[in-house]
Amino acid sequence: MSFEQMKHKRTSSIGTRLTVLGAGLTLAICTLLCLGLYFGLSYSIQREVDTFLEGEISEFMLTVNEHGEDTEEIEQHLRQELGSRKRRDIGFRLLDPDGKVIVSSESDDKVAALWEFPKGWTNEPSHFVYRTVKPSGSKQPVRTCSIRVVTKTGQIATAQASYNLDRTQESLAFFRLACAIALGCGVLLSLGAGYFIAQRSLRPARTLIGAAQRINAQRLRERVPTTGSGDELDQLAVALNEMLNRIEHHVRQMQQFTADASHELRTPLAALRGNAEVALNRERSAEELREVVENSIEHYDRLARIAEDLLLLARADAGHHVLRMEKIELGGTIKRAVDLYEPLARDNGIELDFRKCTEIKFEGDKGRLRQLVGNLLDNAIRHTNAGGLISVSLDVGNEAVKLEVKDTGTGIPEEHLTRVFDRFYRVDSARSAQHGGAGLGLPICRMIAECHGGNINIFSHSGQGTSVVVTLPINGGTVQRP
Repeated sequence: MSFEQMKHKRTSSIGTRLTVLGAGLTLAICTLLCLGLYFGLSYSIQREVDTFLEGEISEFMLTVNEHGEDTEEIEQHLRQELGSRKRRDIGFRLLDPDGKVIVSSESDDKVAALWEFPKGWTNEPSHFVYRTVKPSGSKQPVRTCSIRVVTKTGQIATAQASYNLDRTQESLAFFRLACAIALGCGVLLSLGAGYFIAQRSLRPARTLIGAAQRINAQRLRERVPTTGSGDELDQLAVALNEMLNRIEHHVRQMQQFTADASHELRTPLAALRGNAEVALNRERSAEELREVVENSIEHYDRLARIAEDLLLLARADAGHHVLRMEKIELGGTIKRAVDLYEPLARDNGIELDFRKCTEIKFEGDKGRLRQLVGNLLDNAIRHTNAGGLISVSLDVGNEAVKLEVKDTGTGIPEEHLTRVFDRFYRVDSARSAQHGGAGLGLPICRMIAECHGGNINIFSHSGQGTSVVVTLPINGGTVQRP
């Protein structure tokens, strides 16, 4: 196997795909979780900053109202108070209606220049307005909180507090880094865990593959192992074993069929060869040669019947249509088949009785149905002694018709009933060979019944006669009552 083939095999394996899919799904879920946490944390921090700025504005306005119009004193007080802080991250300013700075806690106030009055600011009720701006020359953005106020002296102004977001940005950056590290570790852990779980889960599948690869035509009795867990792989193993059972059955049946066919064909061929050798071993008269040829014709006829029956069964097994469907009168079709065998039954001292039945308009193959009845009657005559009775009846149901051929013959031993429909199987080989039977009559009867959508069953006891029942669906044909 080349490197490319091995690479393709690795990347196309179920274990690899499950591992990659699991890792991708884990990464997607963790990414969504981290994004949700990140935006939640960012929103929470922003709300805390806004709340903090609202409180600072209230304190700022207390200072403004305390000192009245003395802006220098207000600025001095603010800068003195803010100068005691370790971090200069807070700023205050008071703006007039034109946006000019009245009071500012910073000597170089770059934030004030970024203020823009909202539309209708002077007419709307007092409410807080929040904005995030980035002053020129500053690396971090600034959060501002503004509100329209009226000072103690009656002046309309805008009070504004600002907070430098450098620490919040650092916190969010640290959280992003932690999320990235967590995602990387999560992907690596999910790859490892996914690979382990996939390999462990697919271990029974590899066992199935190994067992299936060992099974061949010479080892058809082997089966894939089952764990008894009842999971999907165990169900697959059970299904494979059931399939192997069917395959083994058909292979054994085919092998037996081939052996039986070879044996059946060998007998007339041996007889034909013997006749030819007898005719050639010395000079023969025309009468003797004629006798040899006549004897050979019987064997040729037998070979032709076997070949025709085998071809019919083979075509049916292959799914080919072997029937010529047409609207027929079923009772009359069966009556003509019975009339054909009545002289043979009479010659053997057997009474053949056909009970007059209801006329049935039936859709089927007239020739094949006659063949079915003929095969059943031929079997009944061959296995019924003189003085016996063979009765044929046809009954009509709501959805099907039932044809029964019943005799008072020798019957079939119980151990043979399960195999009477096997090809080339004969209960009494000597008697069947004497009458030219090849063991294909009942298999053909079953094939004809099944091709018509019906079935055939046989009931018998040794020494008590045999009853063969053929059930055929009406298939929408009309039933005419007498």
